[in-house]
Amino acid sequence: MPSLTIRDIPEPVLRRMRQAAKVERRSLNSQAVRWLENSATQWEVAKDLHRVVAAIRERREAMFRRHGPGIDSVELVRRTRRRGHA
Repeated sequence: MPSLTIRDIPEPVLRRMRQAAKVERRSLNSQAVRWLENSATQWEVAKDLHRVVAAIRERREAMFRRHGPGIDSVELVRRTRRRGHA
């Protein structure tokens, strides 16, 4: 299995990693691998999230071009409350 050497780890980061390793009953190396795995997963999710947000914006803009911007939901609630339906 490949290995990695990390230099100049800030002391606060190393202290938190040691604490986490102790609480989770792992070696420091296992904890470091776990944190790297979690970070990689979060990065992938964030990358996917940007794609999803972009797709939503595209569909929303297409809908606005076709049907107009519509009425803001806040305004609809205000109108309903003024009429005494809420």
